[in-house]
Amino acid sequence: MSEEAPDCCRRSFAASIKDTAERLLKDPTIAPRRVTTLRMGTCEACDRYNVANQQCTICLCFMPLKTKMANMRCPIDKWIEWTS
Repeated sequence: MSEEAPDCCRRSFAASIKDTAERLLKDPTIAPRRVTTLRMGTCEACDRYNVANQQCTICLCFMPLKTKMANMRCPIDKWIEWTS
């Protein structure tokens, strides 16, 4: 599946780091391991995932970190925020 991300999701690496930091400060909740594993598997199967640096080519996030944060979501909605 090769969806295009909306323009709002295309950003610089600096913007990605800023968004991640803001989300961590707002809610540092870590998703359960099963959620992280499912998210990471989804990312690894996506054609937008860069295996070499474990980074999404759309949002530019480092996916091993992003998939662990409960309040993060995929920019093309392949997975959403986790709530208890």
